[in-house]
Amino acid sequence: MTGCEGYVESASIGLIAGLYAAADARSTSLAPPPATTALGSLLGHITGGHIETIDAGPRSFQPMNINFGLFPPLASAAYQNADGTRLRGNDKTVAKKQAISARALSDLDRWIADQPARSGGGVSVS
Repeated sequence: MTGCEGYVESASIGLIAGLYAAADARSTSLAPPPATTALGSLLGHITGGHIETIDAGPRSFQPMNINFGLFPPLASAAYQNADGTRLRGNDKTVAKKQAISARALSDLDRWIADQPARSGGGVSVS
């Protein structure tokens, strides 16, 4: 059991489990995906990383679908229109989600590129 909900989440965790199993079979290592990616943030939730950020109350685990609340906050949260005026309401929410998504894609590309090349395989997400 992985502690995630949903078909996409289950398939994603299955992908990561398969990549780790293949790395182990080849006696190599695989760096975890960055917490800024959907794979990394879900993996962090499942393995208990989220518990450290919650108050000192009793440890409790809840299965989770991927959502923007699992991602680490952005370094810069200033959202402005092209004319310099401040975004508000739904426009601000959309801009924040787009920025988190862009960071995730960039970090996932970097994670894939940083994995050691292996003959006949390696990390390939296309």
